[in-house]
Amino acid sequence: MLRYRVTTPEQVCFSYQLAGLFTRAIAYLIDTVVMVAIIIGAVFLCAAVPGVFGAVLLLLIIFATFLGYFIVFEALWSGQTPGKRAMQIRVMNASGGRLSLTNVVIRNLIRVVDMLPVLMFLGGVTAFWDTHHRRLGDMAANTIVVRDRKSGLPKAVVRREARHNSFRTDPALRSRIITRIGRAERDLIIDLTLRRDQLDTPVRERMFADLAAHCRGLLGLEDKNEYLSDEQTVINIALILQDGWKGA
Repeated sequence: MLRYRVTTPEQVCFSYQLAGLFTRAIAYLIDTVVMVAIIIGAVFLCAAVPGVFGAVLLLLIIFATFLGYFIVFEALWSGQTPGKRAMQIRVMNASGGRLSLTNVVIRNLIRVVDMLPVLMFLGGVTAFWDTHHRRLGDMAANTIVVRDRKSGLPKAVVRREARHNSFRTDPALRSRIITRIGRAERDLIIDLTLRRDQLDTPVRERMFADLAAHCRGLLGLEDKNEYLSDEQTVINIALILQDGWKGA
């Protein structure tokens, strides 16, 4: 089981399990089936368009599908496609930051090279020999593919903190937490909550303060819950995410 570790400027290490090559191959096969289904649907659609216009439209749809399928899904689904979601893996920025549109575009434009000569042969060979299972597109875009783990909070944390969680009683706030918190943010919130007792006090306070400030702005909490500490705010959010996160 290969793992990838990211160290923050505060010298806090987060660990991710790398996706296996077989799992990635199955995910790619699923995505290929989806793309073929899209193209078959386009064939029937374009058959109703008379003359050369139908043929041109079909070529445009095929080109857009093969070029844009992975870019669109990975950009909108936080590093996932239907195949990756089915296999519970995702693309992430190798530096630990948010996966950007630039990352997604670069890794998928280089896919053309990875596919040479056929069936992702060059990309597969490169990923096999690379210590982090990166194909050429991942190397160029500084991305990796990891297992989409769903961390759980320890029962001790849940029992101790749940009774103090005022966020549970506010349906609107619960909804904002579940729908606005992205996958990368969820991982950070859960990991920081899990590791809080392992951090030196200054680092712990600074990290919780920064994350709490980000979450307050994201969730519209600037004028609410002033009585909560930064740490309690993050823990309350973590407990809501533990209950029912549905981010993409």
